Amino acid sequence: METPYACYLRLSVLLDLQQPRTPSERPAQWADEHFFITVHQSAEVLVRQALVDLDRATEDARAGKDAQAAAALHRVTALLDVLEHHLALLDHLEPDSFASFRPLLDNASGAQSHQFADLFHRVASADVLGRPTDSLTAQQPLATAALQALRAAVIRWQTRHLLLVERMIGDQPGTGGTSGLAHLRARIDLPPRERPARPGDAS
Repeated sequence: METPYACYLRLSVLLDLQQPRTPSERPAQWADEHFFITVHQSAEVLVRQALVDLDRATEDARAGKDAQAAAALHRVTALLDVLEHHLALLDHLEPDSFASFRPLLDNASGAQSHQFADLFHRVASADVLGRPTDSLTAQQPLATAALQALRAAVIRWQTRHLLLVERMIGDQPGTGGTSGLAHLRARIDLPPRERPARPGDAS
């Protein structure tokens, strides 16, 4: 009989979701694939919460609730910080071990994650909080500052992810048919570099 804790968290369902395609007769590879699935599934759960809190931040910003919107954005940033460190778990999966079960992914790729794509698109949007970002600065300074911190957290995650993929597959194409590293580099929304002043420029 399940405890109230297990019922509340639906653990019987949750813990049945990790289903490696590796045959159980290959226990080392099975454990590696189970680890890979666990890391990715837990990441998707955290991103789902980030999207919930981003919705809340947008609603609060539209209502003029600066402090509440900022608090929600800070929680999204905290989740992104956890997700960045979460990627370090995959440093405990050797590239050769990943290569052993990578064909079993078929065309599955993290690039196909609708949640990650939605989160990053919304955070980069000029009206992520329901109005143009530049119009928020004076009216909601706390939310504006929190949004900038969140955007920086997204870039940190993307950069850490790029380094992880470089370690795991090098210059190989992505499993989802993308160009791999080149595809990821193009998706990192780095701020434009300031051009050094040149002689003759207007002061």
